Amino acid sequence: MIKPINESVVNVFKEKKTFLIMAHQKPDGDAVGSAVALGLGLKQIGKNVDYWMDSKIEKRISFFPEVSNFNQNQYAGQYDAYVFVDCSSYDYAYKPNTSMDNGIKIVIDHHLTNIGYGDVNHIENTSACAELIYRLLVQLGASHENQIAEAVYTGISTDTGGFQYSSMTSDTFDILKELYAYPNRFALLADRLHRTKSYNETKLYGKAIDALTLYADNRLAWIVMDHKTIERFGGMVNVGDDVANIGIGIEGSVIAATVKEHRHGEYKISLRSAEPYPVDVSHIADLHGGGGHQRAAGFNYSGNLDDLKKELVDFLLEKKAEIDACE
Repeated sequence: MIKPINESVVNVFKEKKTFLIMAHQKPDGDAVGSAVALGLGLKQIGKNVDYWMDSKIEKRISFFPEVSNFNQNQYAGQYDAYVFVDCSSYDYAYKPNTSMDNGIKIVIDHHLTNIGYGDVNHIENTSACAELIYRLLVQLGASHENQIAEAVYTGISTDTGGFQYSSMTSDTFDILKELYAYPNRFALLADRLHRTKSYNETKLYGKAIDALTLYADNRLAWIVMDHKTIERFGGMVNVGDDVANIGIGIEGSVIAATVKEHRHGEYKISLRSAEPYPVDVSHIADLHGGGGHQRAAGFNYSGNLDDLKKELVDFLLEKKAEIDACE
């Protein structure tokens, strides 16, 4: 049985008419999938929907026809509600520079670092935000036609590394079972999401491997990608989530840090932690104004990279006894 979403959240969607949907900066598969599924579901039940989304979307997740409606803003100034999906903090949201005081703020998220910055919130530790969106649409009576089913599948598949991570639960599989009941092309979609890369994406993936260095008795996998290299191969949009997972695949690594210079001296940091070690990288990200999960988190950084590296090495030293106990 699919668990219900907070009734106060569901009621806002039933009562309000016009919505602006937003997600986090540099949206990943879960952010795009959640936004598309929610937007299409709301349109199905007669609601007006706009999106305010970062336009730098990876090619592998930009195939939804609904993406062409991003940032059209046909209902500008008329929003009854502002919806934030898959966004752990208000500061990390990709949002317009206009007041939102004229409408209610709704937050639907699966990051436990989220403090609940909306007027109404549903925050729950699930494999992907797309799980929550699926459950919400069930309660709203929307049917999961092809594009919605594919959007939910994309969110779950990308945020679980192709259904591999410990965040997967029996609830996740219950939703997937229902999705597979619809006519689908999920095998083709999985290939697009997890295997196929453009030339530029492949080159950047290779550059990241070349930049990999190990510290702290090989427990910290450290990758720095400079702005010049990233721009040479098409920009940040071509640095996929799989780049952040390179270091955590190294035998013995506990934390992987991928540093991407998006402007001179300004970096986007992706952190990963390995099973079964008791290391929660979301706490590190939270200290720097970011957020995420125990095993995957991120933040923006503009300090000295040696200081950040030392911070991570010191953190691993503090956790040494707990880490050793797992080996």
